[in-house]
Amino acid sequence: MIVKTGGRCVIRLWFVLPVLVLGSSLTVDGWTQKKSTTGHTSRPALKMQTQTTGSISVAFVNLPDGAMLAPGGAGRRALDLGQVAYGVVSRTPNVQIRTLKDRMIVTTRFGLALQNTGAGGPFTTATVLASLAFPDPARVLRIEGVKMGSVPQVIQPRARIGATSACRFEIEVPVTLTEKDAQMRNSILFQVVPN
Repeated sequence: MIVKTGGRCVIRLWFVLPVLVLGSSLTVDGWTQKKSTTGHTSRPALKMQTQTTGSISVAFVNLPDGAMLAPGGAGRRALDLGQVAYGVVSRTPNVQIRTLKDRMIVTTRFGLALQNTGAGGPFTTATVLASLAFPDPARVLRIEGVKMGSVPQVIQPRARIGATSACRFEIEVPVTLTEKDAQMRNSILFQVVPN
C-alpha cells in the first residue's frame, strides 16, 4: 500500500500465504461404461482422493540488509518501505530508491524461511511461486527479478527447506501517477510445492 503523507509516499506491502501446498498424491478408483449398455448409468468415470504426505511452513523474516517487516498474523506480514519520493534518498534503512526519467524503482530484501513441519515426506527443497492478489497495471512489482502478475510465477525453483533465503523485492512507480493514484493496496500470494 502506498500512502502519501506530506509530499512523500509510504509504501506498505502485505505478504499473504493463502495456500500452503502440501506434498500429496492422487489415487484413482474409477469405472467406465460398457459399449453394450443400453441406458445411461450414473457411475463415476473417475474418483480422485488427495493423500497428505507432509507439510511445509513458511515464515517471512527480517534480514540485516532488508527493510523491516511489521508484525502480522499467521502468514501475514507487511514490508515497510517507509516514505519514498521521486529524486529523494530514502530515509528508511536498507531501502534503495533509483530514479529514472519516467519512474522510480524502490528496492529492498526480505527473508523467506521454509520448515518441514510434517512427519512424512523427506523434502529438502521446494519450489516457491508468487503472484499478485489483484492485477496492478500502474506499477511493476518484481521478486527475484521476476515480474509479478495475477498468475503464479516461479521465484525460487529449489529453495532449501530448513534455511532462510534472501529475496530481492522491487517496485517500479511511474512519475505520471498522481498522489491519489499512488496509493497501492495489494497483496503478494506465495505458494510452496515440495520437490
